[in-house]
Amino acid sequence: MKFNPGMRDVRCPDKLKNLFPDRRGFYFKINREKARKVLKFLSDAYGIQAPGLDKLPSGCEEYAMYDYETRTVLLQHRNHIKSVFHEFYHHLDNMTGGKYDSNDRQGGSTSLAWIFAEKLWQEFREK
Repeated sequence: MKFNPGMRDVRCPDKLKNLFPDRRGFYFKINREKARKVLKFLSDAYGIQAPGLDKLPSGCEEYAMYDYETRTVLLQHRNHIKSVFHEFYHHLDNMTGGKYDSNDRQGGSTSLAWIFAEKLWQEFREK
């Protein structure tokens, strides 16, 4: 796999950590209001415009999606924060003209968006 800046460019702003002062139980399942803040803090950290945020259409089988045309993250009512990180990575790639190569390929370990989400999750938990 060729070098990708997203594999090394993981920014976890302190504001993100401060949004979750109590880390017991299911703090990692967040509603859209907290997801909006997470997306804003990450966008500020990367110096890009925050994505829009909306709910997934009814009947959609996905847990979360990113719409490249409207620059909008689409979520269920409550999502795991790593899903929000993953969708943010697609937005970051979109806003930087493909610099971050967010193609999900076959998913799993080959998806740079999931690699980014996992690395950001590790940073977040260590803060």
